[in-house]
Amino acid sequence: MIFYFSGTGNSRWAAKTLAELLGEKLIAVSEAFASRQYEYTLEEGESIGFVFPTYSWGPAPVMVEFVKRIKFNNYSSNTFCYMATTCGDDIGLSVDIWKKALGNITCNAAYSIQMPNNYILLPGFDIDSKELEEKKKSNAIGRIESIAHEIKLHTHKIDVVKGAMAWIKSRVIYPWFSRYSMSDKKFAVSPDKCTHCGACVNNCPMQNITMNGNSTPQWHGNCAMCLACIHRCPTRAIEYAHATQKKGRYFFK
Repeated sequence: MIFYFSGTGNSRWAAKTLAELLGEKLIAVSEAFASRQYEYTLEEGESIGFVFPTYSWGPAPVMVEFVKRIKFNNYSSNTFCYMATTCGDDIGLSVDIWKKALGNITCNAAYSIQMPNNYILLPGFDIDSKELEEKKKSNAIGRIESIAHEIKLHTHKIDVVKGAMAWIKSRVIYPWFSRYSMSDKKFAVSPDKCTHCGACVNNCPMQNITMNGNSTPQWHGNCAMCLACIHRCPTRAIEYAHATQKKGRYFFK
């Protein structure tokens, strides 16, 4: 079984493609949270996979919270477990952080998959050019196929791009990000642009946004900071304070 979390679609595509290549069932972590489903029974020989985006050189915090609650029946030391994390460039020490979050579950293999950038909240961060976006998507196909092959063989392997200054990125910046940059209080809606289409409500994986009638969207403090609401708004009515006003928009098509 493969558990995944995704906001703008990169990790959903990666997880879905892996599931198809491996013949595995796919479980959306957002739906597991909604139904409070944290206990799963493994079939004989079944592997466990986790696919998620990299957030500021660490695992998406919502995934860390999920695996702290998860319980597997029939798990043993022979169960093969792996992670695959999508990233714009590199992932720092995400594997170390993930292994610690898993607790008694052993992560046997880890992979990073470079995908188009979607983080736009800080200065210096924006989406990729269309040319680079298409190049990353094209390269990702072969990368996923290679990863699937190794998973089938239960290859124990750490195949990731840590990048430069990995310790500072993951041990200093990531904790700061997780603590101080996960708030939804700065999301703002332009009333003259909002058409009340409900795209933000429907695409929020955490069911954190509501909209009644012709009112503007409201956020309720359970944000995963996936930015699906910003990137998937068809009229660019949603911004994050002033940080995103001149930034691009992206979601996997």
